[in-house]
Amino acid sequence: LYSTEETKQVLRLSLTEFSLPKFYLLFGISKVKSAAVIAFRSSYRDRSFSPGSYERETFALTSLETVTEALLEIMEACMRDIPTCKWLDQWTELAQKFAFQYNPSLQPRALVVFGCISKRVSHGQIKQIIRILSKGLESCLKGPDNYNSQVLIEATVIALTKLQPLLNK
Repeated sequence: LYSTEETKQVLRLSLTEFSLPKFYLLFGISKVKSAAVIAFRSSYRDRSFSPGSYERETFALTSLETVTEALLEIMEACMRDIPTCKWLDQWTELAQKFAFQYNPSLQPRALVVFGCISKRVSHGQIKQIIRILSKGLESCLKGPDNYNSQVLIEATVIALTKLQPLLNK
């Protein structure tokens, strides 16, 4: 892989930034002193660790937005050095696929990612996101304690906010 000094600098700065404790929270691992502690822990080496032995931290959609934008910056820097690179197109295609497919766990996250990484958007895609927003609002009206609907509404608002500037006037 041929890398310019500018790309190497972006990669170095990003690695340094992601290594800071304040970024652990963005990745959902704020309750550790080192990311490596949680990343490489296994039940074989540390018998006290099991899926039920710690309180699962939530991964906020705003954190996902920040992480996605940081990863996009890294990807775009690398893509400048690879003329035929299709990474962003593939990522966008996958994000779109999951954004428009009902799945309470993945759909909100995919909507945020799709909104953050898209370089163009069609009116049809905006209509689909508005339909998803409408369904989320209907669910909230039926039961205001529906957490999944609230997350879906938040995700659609983030996606629409990111995509709106890409629309034709």
